Amino acid sequence: MKSSRIIYFVIICLMPFFWNGCEESGRVDYFDPDAPAPAQVSDVIVRPTHGGAVLKYTLPNDENLLYVWAEYEIRPGVVRNAKSSFFKDSLVLEGFSDERDYQVKIFSVGRNQKTSQPVIETVKPLISPVRLATRKMRGTFGGVNIEIENPENAELAIVLIADLDELGFMQDVFTFYTSMENKSFNYRGMEPGEHRVGVYIRDRWNNLSDTIYTEILALKEEEIPKTNPVWEEMSLPGDIRPLNSQYLLQFMWNEVWIQGGHREFHSVDARLPHSLTFRLNKTVRLSRLVLWPRNSADDRWVRGHPREFEVYGSMNPDYNSSSLDTWIPLGKFESIKPSGPGNQITQEDISAAQEGLEFDFEESDFATDPNNVSVRYIRIIVRSTFAYALYSVTAIQEISLHGVVESHN
Repeated sequence: MKSSRIIYFVIICLMPFFWNGCEESGRVDYFDPDAPAPAQVSDVIVRPTHGGAVLKYTLPNDENLLYVWAEYEIRPGVVRNAKSSFFKDSLVLEGFSDERDYQVKIFSVGRNQKTSQPVIETVKPLISPVRLATRKMRGTFGGVNIEIENPENAELAIVLIADLDELGFMQDVFTFYTSMENKSFNYRGMEPGEHRVGVYIRDRWNNLSDTIYTEILALKEEEIPKTNPVWEEMSLPGDIRPLNSQYLLQFMWNEVWIQGGHREFHSVDARLPHSLTFRLNKTVRLSRLVLWPRNSADDRWVRGHPREFEVYGSMNPDYNSSSLDTWIPLGKFESIKPSGPGNQITQEDISAAQEGLEFDFEESDFATDPNNVSVRYIRIIVRSTFAYALYSVTAIQEISLHGVVESHN
């Protein structure tokens, strides 16, 4: 009995030690404040990139090393730095504008924050994305169209300048933002007539491209009224049916913006393509269409959001046929998600959908002279949706048409 009590007593005394040993202790980093600065990196290899460079090096064999630090000027007086932990053997430098030699100082930094003497390397970047990007401008209905080619998919700001207020000098009018490889922008609201405009490109380090100028002819344009009287939905043979009375085709032009609400068009689930037909209240020539997908988060760039579609116009369609023989092609379009293919939805994707997706009726192999075609009836053929399936719904929050009204009869 006495030995049992002794064993019990020993176990009780040791329990706190076993308990503390099982607990997860917080990380404690120990360093010697008196340790010297770590040795320098060595064998540095410079690989130039567009507007930057990648530095690859050999790390010093020093337990005190915490990270590697680079310091460099992208413009006189504008200093940037880059940092990489001791787990990696490379640094990425960004923000250069010119194709010239730049000096870079590379430091080894210890856990006690002591810094080595710098290794000085020279880098010569390739042409920067802000200068590599190209742009073209042309007049369009209501303003100017700007086309951008951005081979590096860099985050760019495209700045339009003009003297719209006739002040005698040009100033920034509007800024477009994109990281897409190819992007077309339209600025509307100019008075019809000739305008001198310019455009330059800015990156996130405030590097600027040269400004290019051109003369453009802004064409007259107005939004086609949706009332007095209201547009009229039609149902031709083969047209897709709405899901129910809460999702009628007429809600596609009611200008009601309710996120997740019912006052929008939503079809039944059926095999694609889907056709939608409606009658305008005026005879018009069209310049563009603006489409807003459903505004709820689970319907932008997914499900029934139209991806590939065609638009046709007519003055005298055959009401008894699904054939397109009495319809004139106006445009063949694809909705392009700004962030590219995949399930990711970025803020740029959300903003693009909420602002409305613009589609210009332009001369093409599909439509020979769409801006000079008088129409009163519109037919939309949805060929595919972002469901990427043979069967799908079609869901549209709102559409608007722009162009010139020819007749109110």
